[in-house]
Amino acid sequence: MRRALDVPSEVATQVARLYYDRQLTKVEIGGRLGLSRFRVARLLDHALAHDLVRIEFRDTPTADRELAAAIEERFGLDLCIVASDGPTDARGRAGRLAGSVVGDLIGQGDVVGIAWGSTLAAFVREVPARHDDSIEVVQLAGSSVRLGRERDPGELARVLADRLGAAHRPLHAPVFVDDPAGRRALLAEPDLAATLAAFDRLTVAVVGIGALGAGGEDGAESSLVRSGVLDAADVERLRERGAVGDLVVHAFDAAGRFVAPDLADRSIAIGIDQLRHVPRVVAIAAGAAKAEAIRGALETGIVRVLATDASAAAAILALGGVR
Repeated sequence: MRRALDVPSEVATQVARLYYDRQLTKVEIGGRLGLSRFRVARLLDHALAHDLVRIEFRDTPTADRELAAAIEERFGLDLCIVASDGPTDARGRAGRLAGSVVGDLIGQGDVVGIAWGSTLAAFVREVPARHDDSIEVVQLAGSSVRLGRERDPGELARVLADRLGAAHRPLHAPVFVDDPAGRRALLAEPDLAATLAAFDRLTVAVVGIGALGAGGEDGAESSLVRSGVLDAADVERLRERGAVGDLVVHAFDAAGRFVAPDLADRSIAIGIDQLRHVPRVVAIAAGAAKAEAIRGALETGIVRVLATDASAAAAILALGGVR
């Protein structure tokens, strides 16, 4: 009969963290802790048997491949993933599916930018954990106290970096300043220089899509509005220009034309030209109410990968062309 493993729970917990969270091999763990591979295996068994670690399988939402193929063909995308309808909310389903698929698109040496939004919050929680310090995660926009922790771009960048075991480049600045002169002064600050310079090295950018059209309940679906820089009158003026949505801080119309350069001139965020030069821009957005905004974002030609849900995808296709 095998003798019970006489070991403090703290050691077994540490071994489990290195194996399941840091994804080190048993040999690597043994080398770090001075243990044999067989003892590491017994410690992992001990951790599971004594409920020090619990393994849960969470179902990934099923994908609607037919709708995804139709969106790819209509907009010339590299990839579209569409979460099938289900009992949970659309943003959660799209975020979970994006986490499982888009997470695999991020590879060694990538420089990954991330913006803001509640669907992105669902995404970062679902990215499979790993440890790769060759990856950099870059915050793409400044913050605002009105956004709340879940939507805050600084928090999203930090969580994504933690999930990937990556280097983290925060952007400690407000998302908007009062005038272009104030923006120029902030951009000259040395503390911001490293993050701003990283914008030109991005290989992947993950962004949400805000809705500014009438279906967005006075912009309630847009983090741009939630940031507090726009009031109801500002939103109405954007609508008069034809704005239906926004990418990061850049408002666009149904044909994908950017219509608010004055906002960009006051923002601490990645610019449109910089975003256009990112090899892979991934947009994650869901809900039929966002269909017009998502279509407009696709019409910009910037988005190469879209993650959404079936109701939004069907509504986008039903809208038809705009040119």
